[in-house]
Amino acid sequence: MSIDGDDGATLRRTAPAAPVIGAEAQGILWAVTAVGLFALIFMSGKIAGGLIPALQIMWLRYVGGLATVVVAVTAGGRWRSMATRQPGLHAVRAGCGGLGGMAAIHAATAMPVANAAAIGLLEGLFTVVLGVTLLGERVRPARWAAAALCLGGAAIVVFAGGEGVRFTPAMWAPALVALGGAALIAIEAIMIKTLARSETRLVVLFYVNLFGSLLLALPALLVWQPMSGWMLTAFLCLGPAAILGQTCNIQAYRLADAATLGPVRYVWIVFSAALGWLLFAEVPGPAALAGGVVILAGGIWLARTGAAPR
Repeated sequence: MSIDGDDGATLRRTAPAAPVIGAEAQGILWAVTAVGLFALIFMSGKIAGGLIPALQIMWLRYVGGLATVVVAVTAGGRWRSMATRQPGLHAVRAGCGGLGGMAAIHAATAMPVANAAAIGLLEGLFTVVLGVTLLGERVRPARWAAAALCLGGAAIVVFAGGEGVRFTPAMWAPALVALGGAALIAIEAIMIKTLARSETRLVVLFYVNLFGSLLLALPALLVWQPMSGWMLTAFLCLGPAAILGQTCNIQAYRLADAATLGPVRYVWIVFSAALGWLLFAEVPGPAALAGGVVILAGGIWLARTGAAPR
């Protein structure tokens, strides 16, 4: 606030500064951060050498996440505000997310990381279609074109010759698992968008980890494999990492439509290829590099296109 006028009595309010980037662009940045975190989580099985079942890893992730949220809620004295009117939706979301996560972990363990990520990227297309059909979101033609460009980049990685992805008979089973996981994660994304409209971020995080821990407990114990103490700790630490990723996702869906954010997931292949190179010496071939460039171009185009009027 500043004083203006000859007599010094007129007050003029300083206009608030305009945001550097719009809400949708912020949502896209939140979504990209979430993708990077989950790319690391989904390759946890491969980091463990494929010795631990994906179901066991996923359950430990939910347990670690639940413990993190419980500590936060208790420290803030917020238990009275944790009630929900949609427990069924939270449970279904946890089931879809848990199964989708297990599928992604299994696929990344059974085949090259970039290959599994390329198939999982169909989640973005599924999310756009579900956002339009179930949530009534409208998508400009430019956005469909940007999504198609991202999908084309993924196709280059998967089907190009040379050093691109080569599907052997042994890879078709994990490829189908990755495809099913992509569909489940897309359904979860729509549920996050629905829940984010009426539930607080902490409530959404609490119930997904609670139901995930309960639903996967018995199945995880049935396939349980012994592990070292450090490995157990590492898998439990996936919980806080997933909490951070889920928080980024919730914030993203508060700021942008599901149809907008769906294609953003195509950056997953960029993260996966980079982590595969750094952790497993899986050097991306020319097809992977070219596809990554196309995916990034589609993502930038997506970020620069405006949302369709409702």
